[in-house]
Amino acid sequence: MCGICGIYNFGEGAPISDKILIDMNNALIHRGPDDSGVYINKNIAFGHRRLSIIDLENGRQPMANEDNTVWITYNGEIYNYLELKKQLAEKGHVFKTNCDTEVIIHSYEEYGIDCVLKFNGMFAFAVWDSRQETLFLARDRLGIKPLYYTISKGNFIFASEIKALLKHPFIKAEVEKKSIPEYLFCTSLLGSNTMFKNINALPVGHMLVFRNGINKVTEYWDLELKDAQADELSFNQYKELIGTILEDSVRMRLMSDVPFGSLLSGGLDSSIISGLATKHVKQKLKTFSMEYSKNLDMGGQNSDTKYASLMADTFKTEHKEFIYESEDYYGFHEKVTWHMEKPVELTAPSLYLLHNKLKKYVTVVLSGEGSDELFGGYFFFLQNVKNHRLNEFPWAPYFDEVSMLLNKNIEKETGFRENVKSSLDRFLNKYNTDDFLNRVLYLFIKIYLLEMLERQDKTSMAWGVETRVPFLDHRLVELIVNIPSRYKIKDGFDKHILKESFRGFIPDEILDRKKKPFPFPIDPESVIRQRNEANRLVQSGKSRVASYFDKKKTDDFFHKRKSFKNIYNLAIFRTSYAMIALELWHKAFGI
Repeated sequence: MCGICGIYNFGEGAPISDKILIDMNNALIHRGPDDSGVYINKNIAFGHRRLSIIDLENGRQPMANEDNTVWITYNGEIYNYLELKKQLAEKGHVFKTNCDTEVIIHSYEEYGIDCVLKFNGMFAFAVWDSRQETLFLARDRLGIKPLYYTISKGNFIFASEIKALLKHPFIKAEVEKKSIPEYLFCTSLLGSNTMFKNINALPVGHMLVFRNGINKVTEYWDLELKDAQADELSFNQYKELIGTILEDSVRMRLMSDVPFGSLLSGGLDSSIISGLATKHVKQKLKTFSMEYSKNLDMGGQNSDTKYASLMADTFKTEHKEFIYESEDYYGFHEKVTWHMEKPVELTAPSLYLLHNKLKKYVTVVLSGEGSDELFGGYFFFLQNVKNHRLNEFPWAPYFDEVSMLLNKNIEKETGFRENVKSSLDRFLNKYNTDDFLNRVLYLFIKIYLLEMLERQDKTSMAWGVETRVPFLDHRLVELIVNIPSRYKIKDGFDKHILKESFRGFIPDEILDRKKKPFPFPIDPESVIRQRNEANRLVQSGKSRVASYFDKKKTDDFFHKRKSFKNIYNLAIFRTSYAMIALELWHKAFGI
């Protein structure tokens, strides 16, 4: 796990500056505190910050092939690299290391850009092929690893994080106004745009080839939703496949030459992952959970800590529990915003605090991310969708009410209403399957899951900790997306088939407990405090967010006047939090 960056000067400007590349690379030091490397040759420059995990002695990057005609800078893990290495060796390729980086180089030599289809893992990498004067970038199928790029004054510039791009003198931090309403009303960005003008994310499951001054972005992988088939598997057959593939996914993700552990909240997903991991480790598995002291006082018997302890006792893990105060959560918002590079959602500060503690004990952790989006684990999936239509994103309701708060100029300039409608239509109607729930889950995977993965990546890498997500093995994802929804939700209970796949292995108290979100401080008065602070920011006229909102409508909204008199407190809580987070983002990046 690492941080990567690079510059391709395809114009006729001066040679690439060593200082610029080193400044970019140093901006990623938190992602790779163990080592750094650069490669500069006339019009191409690669930077790399290393978090050493596999082949600690020989895995330095940027790395080249035998004759230095192909170079790579790479972030991630290829879990099937030993299998690929054997296949490539049989084809005549010679290896100098035992790391997955070299496997990518030789895979590119053997298969060209189609090499990405061979990889089971999480990755973002750039390959420079001097023989063809070609720059090749790729990002993993589900978007576990981030990769950003921009083009300016004859330079193609890329990096694992936007803050590295901003170190280049050609790049200025400017707000992308199109992203403001997307963030506020969808809690997700709907395309390749970021919060920064002219800086794009390489879309998930895509590759980019830059040659002869032209960059071409191509999708190399996507899920395919199918109609129910006559040869559809039985419930028990699906259960068996889920158990087999998920256990193999966990086993593969335990490869490491450094200490590793597992997040264990006591919820369904982390319990399954941690339980499976204990079957494949030689010593006690290290597990970790967190909570806030006030939540413990209020939560009583339904506290995560109770269930995490139950799991730790059941599987004999070496468990550590971290208890925080509310002040800890609120004290790091601006720093978390700097790492996230966008306004932070509710649980990001909690993950940031947790990963800070983990670094003392492990370098790699397993996480249950992705299960909810695959199996239907959110409250929305337990509700019937009338007429099989969605007019707003189910994870971000109250779109009509809240979007009224924007001033007319922002609405006109961004065209956000049409963006929302077209995004919903694009993902919900891409496939003709009559299983509407699976179509909604596809929407979650393609948009909402990306926010969860970015949160996990950047809060962990802020402290040099690698997070691995076994539920997002593409073999498992391709199976689950087409399991009939009647197996996923049954009799008002979510994730039915996942629970039944592991009943008898995981304690019933875990399988049958009510879902809880990742911890953040619960304070009944927080709605009032946040409402007042957000309204103050807008009414003052001195904040950055004040320019986005209609003052009168915002005041009416927060005080439930006129057309907003029936608005839910949850909408007020979410909207006020989003406004404050947006202001902090402006402050963190001086925009």
